[in-house]
Amino acid sequence: MKSDNRQEIKNFWAWLVKNDQLIRRVLEKGSEAKKKELSNYFDEKILSFGHFTWEINDGFSKPYQLVISPNREFELLQLSKKIIASAPEMEKWDFAYAKAKVNYIEPFKIYDENLDAHLISTNAWEFKTEGDTFYAYAPNWVELDKETEQHILDLVGTAVLGEEYRILNIKNLIRVENTEGGDFTNL
Repeated sequence: MKSDNRQEIKNFWAWLVKNDQLIRRVLEKGSEAKKKELSNYFDEKILSFGHFTWEINDGFSKPYQLVISPNREFELLQLSKKIIASAPEMEKWDFAYAKAKVNYIEPFKIYDENLDAHLISTNAWEFKTEGDTFYAYAPNWVELDKETEQHILDLVGTAVLGEEYRILNIKNLIRVENTEGGDFTNL
């Protein structure tokens, strides 16, 4: 990505404003093929800025929210803030530069180093932070390779804490295998 990306950012927002009604129509009533085509357009536009992820959710104060996520990377957080700071005011859209924390983590599928799928459910997990460390007590944990384990902890930590907080404040992600007497609070 070029260091001076103001024109690309301006072009992105001009594209969104110009296509707002069509985008909303596809989101509301479009076929799966049209939604996939729309997703490809967003990928092309947003990935031109860097290795971002994005999502469209129900908005907090408006019907839609576009999140341009820095993919849990500090350098991209600075750029996502710049992109969102340039967003126009739009009647139907909220915009966010990072994923918000969530109240409930939907079970999700992840693939390990052998490309075996695992369904991760955090319903029985407990979480806490101490300083720059995020702890997850996961009594129903399946043994996985270390890289997959860290990726799961990163995804879960981001969901629990919010992406910006996770990026700026958490350096260590630790899975707690067992607790002394079952009390997670006294680690």
